[in-house]
Amino acid sequence: MKVLTDADRNAARATRHANRRAMIAATKDYKLVWLDEGYWLELAQKRGIRLPPMYAPATPTKLQSWARKLSKTPFVEYFGCSPQRLIALNPKTPLRAFVGQMLEP
Repeated sequence: MKVLTDADRNAARATRHANRRAMIAATKDYKLVWLDEGYWLELAQKRGIRLPPMYAPATPTKLQSWARKLSKTPFVEYFGCSPQRLIALNPKTPLRAFVGQMLEP
């Protein structure tokens, strides 16, 4: 097993920060203010989960994963379309908003 040095840790930290900055830059046009956000946070807290960050983009794989995690399957019956179509219809919506909507009863 490799022992991590301070240089390894610093390089990993710098890579994580660079990836986060790139994701934030790529999603700068996303809608960031949602009136339901407080409600979503409350629902997430009750279920013991953390919502994804607002800058995380929605992907079909992530949407399906969250839908399974929150027992909202099959996806098409819950949302009325496929994950790809949902993202195409809402191109400036972050993953956090989709997950928050899935939490709503």
